[in-house]
Amino acid sequence: MQNTAKYDSSPNTRQPHEPRPRINQPMGFSVSKLMHPDYYYGRRHDYVYYPESWVDSNTGRSYEKGYYDENGKYYDSVSFQKNGKYENVLCRCDYCGTDTVLTLDNSSGTSLQCPSCGAPMRIVSELDEERSRSSGNTHVYSSEESLKKQKRKMHTVRNVLIAVLLLIAIETSYTRQQVKKWQREYIETPYQQLTLAQNNDPVYLVRSGDNSYGVSAQGASWDKCLLWDSGEDSYYDAESQCWLWYNTDVEPALWQYWYEGISSNYGDYGWMEHNSEGWWIEESEGNWIKLPEEYDTGALWYIE
Repeated sequence: MQNTAKYDSSPNTRQPHEPRPRINQPMGFSVSKLMHPDYYYGRRHDYVYYPESWVDSNTGRSYEKGYYDENGKYYDSVSFQKNGKYENVLCRCDYCGTDTVLTLDNSSGTSLQCPSCGAPMRIVSELDEERSRSSGNTHVYSSEESLKKQKRKMHTVRNVLIAVLLLIAIETSYTRQQVKKWQREYIETPYQQLTLAQNNDPVYLVRSGDNSYGVSAQGASWDKCLLWDSGEDSYYDAESQCWLWYNTDVEPALWQYWYEGISSNYGDYGWMEHNSEGWWIEESEGNWIKLPEEYDTGALWYIE
């Protein structure tokens, strides 16, 4: 069985490349004179190549040797077009498991027939057209740079509103009689949540359901601790890779969540909320939709 590959060898018509904003990048790679990332700027994506696998000492997360594009997507192999050819393209036969490295030339046609068993092979490498390359760059994206800065639409007015609402909450708390402060060792009043969000204190959570938590009373036992991420102006839970903040721009005020792997698929939007009907996500400016069923919500949690 023969399979002839055809590839886009059209000339580059874009202006000189401007690096794409990078989000959700791997962290903790140790740079040395011998081991450092290389930067490739392609027509489809920008890539950072890491020459060895590593473990981020801060989070314990493992990362593989290979390429990571501007969205943090991993590629084991990337092949760049040069003079109408893609060199060192990894092809795989799913029938016998053989891997073959080829040079793909669109002008002459290239057979993707497996040399071992004759079955058609598939291209494993990401194919792109290299625009420029920066080799030996010792800069590694820090955790602050790696996170998606564009995802936030937090304006200065939000901080002003939080301060105003905090003052109102404090004054109101003095006039309330026998306010229900604690229940099952966690706080349910928005005033306490507002105070925590304003002061950037650690938030201690106690489990109240399979995927739900309440804010734990001071000194009480707790199941999850949220630390303030000053670089992202929000709380962060490393276990679930979730950033969250207490949004007082809406009525009633509520917690909103940014889950990597879900929210990051919605560009400059992607904030999530949870209510009695389940999970919602901001698809575009002011447009909230039910979270599509394709996403597994089993590991998602929320604050009641």
